[in-house]
Amino acid sequence: MLSHLETDRRCKADGEHLEHLVKPRFTDSEFELIQSEAARRHGGRLAPLVHEATLLGLEVIRERRQALLSRLANGETPGESEQHELEQLLAEMAERQLMGNSIDYQEQA
Repeated sequence: MLSHLETDRRCKADGEHLEHLVKPRFTDSEFELIQSEAARRHGGRLAPLVHEATLLGLEVIRERRQALLSRLANGETPGESEQHELEQLLAEMAERQLMGNSIDYQEQA
């Protein structure tokens, strides 16, 4: 039984989570670019770079959604490229509303 647990790949071995924080599917050249950026900005550690990139990405998404919503509020129709983003935004809003309602019902029960 113990030998089975040692080869269980659902959990990382001790210390591996420090070396391999994420396993992105990048090409070798893209990964070398990411590693060089991490070396330049964060002493070679990928985690701070990933955290920073995630926050920047979330900020860009928020700004694009704000711009889309402001154009919709002004009566402009979304373009083909924005149609998918609008559908995704509406789906997320509906999901949040449904989740909020189900939590309210659970709290009342």
